[in-house]
Amino acid sequence: MLKSLTDNITFSSSAGRFFLLGLGRTWNIDEVNSRPSREIILGRKENVIFAFWHNRLFFMTYYLATRFIRRGHRVVVFSSYSKDGEIMTRLETKLGASVVRGSSSKRSREGLLSLYRVSKEGHSPAITPDGPRGPKYQVKGGIVFLAQKTGFPIIPLTYSVDKALRLNSWDNFIVPLPFARATVHYGEPVYIPPEVSKPEREKYIKQIENALMVCG
Repeated sequence: MLKSLTDNITFSSSAGRFFLLGLGRTWNIDEVNSRPSREIILGRKENVIFAFWHNRLFFMTYYLATRFIRRGHRVVVFSSYSKDGEIMTRLETKLGASVVRGSSSKRSREGLLSLYRVSKEGHSPAITPDGPRGPKYQVKGGIVFLAQKTGFPIIPLTYSVDKALRLNSWDNFIVPLPFARATVHYGEPVYIPPEVSKPEREKYIKQIENALMVCG
């Protein structure tokens, strides 16, 4: 996925950080409906679960680092065991996030339990609920399970962008170009009770999907 970006760059954690922060400084970023979530995160200093599609990961890594981590909010990223996951793990760590490795397809239970433990130590998890292999734009159940266990609200995050590369990957991974204009859309916080029936669980999954599909 990120191979086209890294073939000509020595993508060490330091080089990756420099590349992403330099590129990100050229972006013009607007926000829609951010106030309710920002009040929870930065106002009341409560933990949440950030949810965004896998193909938005590159931009969101920059966004979470500059909007929340730099302001003292601790974030833990759920990263896959893939080669791309390794690249992003190094980059996210360099930008100040903690990382738990796991996925829906490999060591999923072990990864979610580790993520739960780190979350309860005062971190907000960041999850791509359709990753790492898809299907594209379909929320899997792990994020609902984590919300039930932690009691944290899920904050759906997505964005639209006027200029970007869309890679030839299963999710058409998006890399905003220099000087792109991006609009970040916040969904309403989703609170999930500790106990839910299967129909209720599906209702919450659909609610999260709908919030994330504001920008398909």
